[in-house]
Amino acid sequence: MKAATGRLSFLYAALFFELGVNLPFFPLWLRAQSLSDEAIGIVLAAPLLARIVANPVVGALADRSGRARAALVICAVTVTVGTGLLAFAGGFLPILLLVIAIALAQGPLIALTDAVTLRSLKELQTPELRYGRIRLWGSAGFAIANLSVGWMLDWLPAASIIGMLLLSALVTALAAVAVAVVRVPERATTPMQPVGKLERPHLLVLAIAGASLVQASHAAVYGFSTLHWQSLGISGGAMGSLWAAGIVSEITFFSLLGYVVRGSAGAAALLAASAAIATLRWAGMAQDPQIGFLVLLQFTHGLTFGATHLSSVFLLARIAPAGMLAQAQAWLAASWAGIMAVLTTLAGYLYGEWGEHVYCLMAAVSAAGFLLLIPVALGFRGRTSLGLPLAGDAEQPVQRLG
Repeated sequence: MKAATGRLSFLYAALFFELGVNLPFFPLWLRAQSLSDEAIGIVLAAPLLARIVANPVVGALADRSGRARAALVICAVTVTVGTGLLAFAGGFLPILLLVIAIALAQGPLIALTDAVTLRSLKELQTPELRYGRIRLWGSAGFAIANLSVGWMLDWLPAASIIGMLLLSALVTALAAVAVAVVRVPERATTPMQPVGKLERPHLLVLAIAGASLVQASHAAVYGFSTLHWQSLGISGGAMGSLWAAGIVSEITFFSLLGYVVRGSAGAAALLAASAAIATLRWAGMAQDPQIGFLVLLQFTHGLTFGATHLSSVFLLARIAPAGMLAQAQAWLAASWAGIMAVLTTLAGYLYGEWGEHVYCLMAAVSAAGFLLLIPVALGFRGRTSLGLPLAGDAEQPVQRLG
């Protein structure tokens, strides 16, 4: 059990280390390639659109074949190869096409990792809420990437970012292989069959839509915060520290609260609360605050992202039928990727004129998500907060929405 959870923890750490290089610093590499703000917005948005197709398709194939681990390895290896080719790309169109190709494989990685982890926890007969303690290593990997790469960019040129991405992609692929070779019970290697009926599907739709809007509202901070801070004269090390501050709060959330919110009611309430906090965070960012208040706003990332992610993963795992675990997570990932693609493109066009006021748009988006999540929280009100089984466990009766 310890070996299996250790490999899963390392996979999350490697996967999110790669994202910790990509999200904050890839725009700097694009700027070093002499791309305009509009072109950077398109390059950052295009892979999100690609994931709208890739995530549901790969998730469905993984569920139907019962080979989520194999799909995980194939996607991770493909990302490594594509990143290596990106080092030789020059000009807007070649970069755009390669980034899209990489995204088709990279997009499903988190959803597949979540599905493999949730199933592995059941196979090992450990509580599903151990997920929070496994997932926090992903946050730790992201924070280490923010700090280390931010510091190195004070000494190295922006062109070195691709080398860092390639190395982290290779480590992620090796970690995926290590997870895939773990021996699992025979019942886990046979194709999953849909079990049960999806009742009250409107709550599933509202939960996915609301959570997607909250996650997508991070588009401006992911795509343009580093560029904005750089324009203000903030050093690479300080920028990395600002990103790391958000991830420290995320780690704290996963370690202290991730295993406490056990029921559908608690997860739904937390999801709605995270939307409200995100709205306040973006409203504060729109004021272009001083560094002290900016650090404070970054510390809310554990709630705006961490709480949204954790509560939505748990909630979808309880709503979706047993044979749709990977698909449900993939639908969520595809939904927020599509909305974030639109918002990233808009931010690319608006940032030049609006500057920090582009966060007003993000506040409006997260507020819309909050409104959608209110009926979800009310729909689960009164449900027990302890002991609900995870959807997908064929050996236990799954409590459905009634």
